[in-house]
Amino acid sequence: MKSRARHEIPALVLAVVTKNGLESIAVDGVRVLGQPEAALATDRMHLGSCTKAFTATLAAVLVADGKIGWNSTIDEVLSKSFPNINEGWKSATLEDLLRHRSGASSFPVATDWATAFACNVSPSVCRNAFVQSMLERVPTQKRGKHVYSNQGYAIAGCMLEAVGGAAYEELLRTRVLTPLGISHEGFGPPTSADPASPKGHSLDGMALDGDNPTAIAPAATLHMPVGEWAKFIAFHLGGTPPVGLEGAAKELENLHKAGPDAPKEGLGWITARRDWGGDVLTHSGSNTQWYCTAWLAPERGFAVLAATNQGGERAQRACDESCSFAIKARNAGVASVAPAAPSAPSDATGSSPTPSGNSTSN
Repeated sequence: MKSRARHEIPALVLAVVTKNGLESIAVDGVRVLGQPEAALATDRMHLGSCTKAFTATLAAVLVADGKIGWNSTIDEVLSKSFPNINEGWKSATLEDLLRHRSGASSFPVATDWATAFACNVSPSVCRNAFVQSMLERVPTQKRGKHVYSNQGYAIAGCMLEAVGGAAYEELLRTRVLTPLGISHEGFGPPTSADPASPKGHSLDGMALDGDNPTAIAPAATLHMPVGEWAKFIAFHLGGTPPVGLEGAAKELENLHKAGPDAPKEGLGWITARRDWGGDVLTHSGSNTQWYCTAWLAPERGFAVLAATNQGGERAQRACDESCSFAIKARNAGVASVAPAAPSAPSDATGSSPTPSGNSTSN
């Protein structure tokens, strides 16, 4: 793929998805700069903030179960676990958190962040400590104001744990990923699950294996092959829901519904209007060592995905260019990406310019 070489990134995966699943996929480049192993279509890629759509979907599962409501408040769900919740947080709802309108800040308190990075017990325990500290302070923003926040998704994760009776990671696997047939997922660097996976790369091309702390897993630490990600995307395009996700499928309209005022975000998604797709959904993700982006056009019945093991502006541009190419090719009725055999090689949260549109946050 020309975009990978032009922007000098290690590897790039590009896929087209319909509601029936993966339509085509291509991959180009290497797992680690300076090493010969070619990247494969089956390699795990870090999804960064595209994790948020998965968390919102898990919320939809539990809403459909009747275990929580979109309007359930932090006070109603978490007061038993966290008895010292500041008054300013109590009325914020699950939907507020998923729409980035709860009062949670864009950046955590430095001491909380350092503690979260140092935490080496279970992710759920680390998350509870992180959220408890946050909820005992006055919110930094007014409820209702849009402020993009990983911290808000950590709170939402704790709410889902409280009503779901298990750790967020386990709930996501059993209630969302397994029903979709996703089995090669994990949290943290892909090499933590499979040492042969690609490594992420810093802005200067250094291979790295770092990630965000486990406390914010509901916001930004999921990884899986792009072909597995496609199964989740097909569900959001309106594909036939598997057993266990029938209730969540009925909540897709709410997940995709634009908010009442700018930036009119959905739940786990950013909404937009594009000539090529009508009302579309998008999101990008990066932990500064990886980058990915998704564009969904439910009205047209297709989506494009791109992912790379490189962070920064060059990675962002490569993904955006590749998605634009695939969108134009598919709308023109030609093969949008060259298919790649799954077993053979082929060709910190930030912002991303969108294909033929405005900038979006991720």
